[in-house]
Amino acid sequence: MQGLERLQRSWPWRARWLTALAVLGVGCSGRCGGASDAGTLSKEEARAIPGAVIFLSERAGQKDVWKVSPEGVETRLTDAEEDEFPGPLSPDGKSLVVITATEVEGLHRSQIRVMPLDGKGPAVPLHAPRARARNVSWAPDGTWLVAESDAEGFSDVVKLVPREGVPEVRLTQVPQGCFEPQISPDGKEVAYVCSREGDPEIYVAKADGSGEERLTHFHMEDRQPKWSPDGVWLVLVSDRERKDRLFFLRRDGSEMRPVSGEHYAGEEREAAWSPDGKRLAYVTRTPEGLARIWVVPLAGGAPVALTDGKHRDDMPAWSPDGKYLAYVSEREGNADVYLMRADGTGQTRLTSAKGADWLPLWTATR
Repeated sequence: MQGLERLQRSWPWRARWLTALAVLGVGCSGRCGGASDAGTLSKEEARAIPGAVIFLSERAGQKDVWKVSPEGVETRLTDAEEDEFPGPLSPDGKSLVVITATEVEGLHRSQIRVMPLDGKGPAVPLHAPRARARNVSWAPDGTWLVAESDAEGFSDVVKLVPREGVPEVRLTQVPQGCFEPQISPDGKEVAYVCSREGDPEIYVAKADGSGEERLTHFHMEDRQPKWSPDGVWLVLVSDRERKDRLFFLRRDGSEMRPVSGEHYAGEEREAAWSPDGKRLAYVTRTPEGLARIWVVPLAGGAPVALTDGKHRDDMPAWSPDGKYLAYVSEREGNADVYLMRADGTGQTRLTSAKGADWLPLWTATR
C-alpha cells in the first residue's frame, strides 16, 4: 500500500524538518508560483469548490479515515481500534478502499476492505488478514481491482473483485516479487514493477496477466508507474541518476524523458496527473527535509513552483475539476491538510486538529 510506504519512507523525520527550518532556501530552478504568505481562499470561493478531501488522521491516537469539505467541515469515516488507511475511491465515487493495519502476536497484518461512503452498510473485507495487502488500483468499470498480495508467494500482483468471499487471482508469479500495480485507464492492461532480473523494472501485461512486456531496461531502480488519464504515458520514479527522479515514459516505449528537464531541484516523487492529463504535480525534497510542490506541463517546459520551499509541503492531490490541489504541509508545526488554486495562490489550511493529517485524496461528492 502506498500510504504505508509513504509513512515508512518519509514521515518519521519531523525532528530533522524542524532543524531544517533554519536552513530554508530550496532554489527556484524553474519558475516560482505561489507563496505561503500570499493570501488564502475566501469562504465564498471555498464553499463553491465541488467535492471534498478524504484524508488520514492520527488525532485520535490510531490512524483513521476522515473527510473535510473545502470550507473546513470535518467528518470521521472510520473509528476501529486498528489503523485504517484510505485507498483509492471506486470509479463511481460511491465506495472507498480502506486498508487496515494491525499487529497480531508480533506480526504485521493488513486487510483490504471496500467501504460504502454513504455509511449504509459495513466495510466488506476482500480477503483474510495477511502480511502484504497494499497498492490497490480500481478498474475503470469498478468491477475488479488489483493489489499486492503475499497469499501464495512473496509479493504477487493479484486480481480481486469488490465482494466478500471471491478468491483472488494471481496475475504474476515471480519469486523476486512484483509490486505497485496500476490498471490502465481503458482497463485492458496493468502496469507494475518486478524484480525478476535483479532490480526493479517497469512491466505491462494484459488484464488477465498474459502478454507481459518489459518497458524499462536499466540496472538501477524504476518504480511507482502511474498511467496518464489517456493511457498514452506513464510517469515513474527512477534512481538511475543516483537520486530519485521522475520520468515520463510513453506506453509504447518510444520516448522517455525527465519530468523536470534541466530544472532538477532535489529528489522527486509524489507524482499526480491533473484530471485532463496535461499537467503533472510533483514534490521535490532536499536532504534537509524541506519539500516543495511543483507543476509541469506534459508538453514540455519549465516546471512552476506552487509552494515556496520554506516548509515541508507534500502529497499533492488534484480536485476533480483540476482547478485546485489539496496537499499536506507542516508549516505551522503540525502536519495538516491544505488547499490551494492550481497556480499556487490561495494557500489555505483545512485541518488544524492536534495529530498528523495526511494522505489527501479528492472525492467528487461531499
